[in-house]
Amino acid sequence: MLKATKDAMPGFFKHIVVVNDTVPHNARSTFFNERCCLYEDPRILLSVDDQYLHLTGIYFQSFKYFQGMRKELTSYLKEANISNLPGSDKNTFVTCLHIRRGDFLKYGLAASDAVFIKTALEFIKKREKKNKKPRKVTVIFGDDLKFMKSLYNGSVTSNEPQGQNATHFISQNSPSDDLVYSKNNCDVVFISAPHSTFGWWLGYFSKGDKVYYMDIRVTNDKSYINGDLHEMDYYLPHWIPLRLSADNQTIIQSNRII
Repeated sequence: MLKATKDAMPGFFKHIVVVNDTVPHNARSTFFNERCCLYEDPRILLSVDDQYLHLTGIYFQSFKYFQGMRKELTSYLKEANISNLPGSDKNTFVTCLHIRRGDFLKYGLAASDAVFIKTALEFIKKREKKNKKPRKVTVIFGDDLKFMKSLYNGSVTSNEPQGQNATHFISQNSPSDDLVYSKNNCDVVFISAPHSTFGWWLGYFSKGDKVYYMDIRVTNDKSYINGDLHEMDYYLPHWIPLRLSADNQTIIQSNRII
């Protein structure tokens, strides 16, 4: 994990020191952020005067821990030139779709659904129609190649020759290369599995900083139902939640309650 993180964000390690050792015997555990996706104010730690601050928390998955740092964190990403996927330029508008199924289906987390994906992408296309770039392409990222290929006929994987008329592409690049691609090319991102950590970072680092996601409040996601994820702590305020309307056919934008 440390090696993969250094590969993806080498600039981050200029600011921290990682010590591969056991926890000092005199370090007392401090209970903090014990649920994955809820923000807990770090100022409560100011009262701890122990020599070591040994936190018990998991994941710390809230943008509020690094609010206002998007530009700085994006600069920590490695530099790479991804040439096997279409790039965003003056002629090409890139919509990036992230899917996740696999373990999400197994463990009761909200997984990507083909019908919702296609309907939502049509909604996003209409919402973004003000963009006048003549070429519109969709690049798909995810953990289930068979599912991704089934979404759109004629989809081209990144390790195949690109067809001149292709409009849908499937990344088979490394996770770190996908993040760099998003930074340089994703004009819009749609996160179809709303609890996906990688989907979240793909949106966070994206070129256009325009992110849509499936509204987790209308899913049966186990973590959300159990109270381990708070929507306002997890998704950035300008990100746009989507859900099906009462007819189960029409995509609408959900209201966010602060």
